[in-house]
Amino acid sequence: MDDALTAGWTDFAVALAGAGAALAGLVMVAISVNIKEILALPGVTARAAAAVGSLVLVVGTAALLLMPGQPAPVLGVELLLPAALAIALHAVSLVKRMRQAAVPRFSRVIAIPIAVVQLLPVVFGALLLIFADGGAGALHWVAAGLLLTITGSMLDAWVLMVEILR
Repeated sequence: MDDALTAGWTDFAVALAGAGAALAGLVMVAISVNIKEILALPGVTARAAAAVGSLVLVVGTAALLLMPGQPAPVLGVELLLPAALAIALHAVSLVKRMRQAAVPRFSRVIAIPIAVVQLLPVVFGALLLIFADGGAGALHWVAAGLLLTITGSMLDAWVLMVEILR
């Protein structure tokens, strides 16, 4: 990738890597504090894994954006790897959530669009890097997805810290 493609993105990537790592640490603390409740409720461990996996996606993607001199298609392929991990973790979490009658119907219905809205822009941006050689605002799509992923992870963190104690 020529450096012109990532020009101006360094500060964003550094900030996102730091924020994602800090938030991942907080989610891990929330998991450790409420571990008995998390283990006792079916499907909540998968939700915790999805939250952590999403934040790993943020940190990993930010780190990849900081690597200089990569061709756009190579960066795109690299971005698909952490995205695939996050998608797999969300898929497991969603399947377990859909199978639970105890989970309110609204929560089950809204869970899929929330996962898609946060992860799809990252994948779309990665595909633009691969097939459009970084054109069409590929990094803007990736950035939007990462910001949405942080938001989605914080929703999961709220559940892991507060809602499971109700």
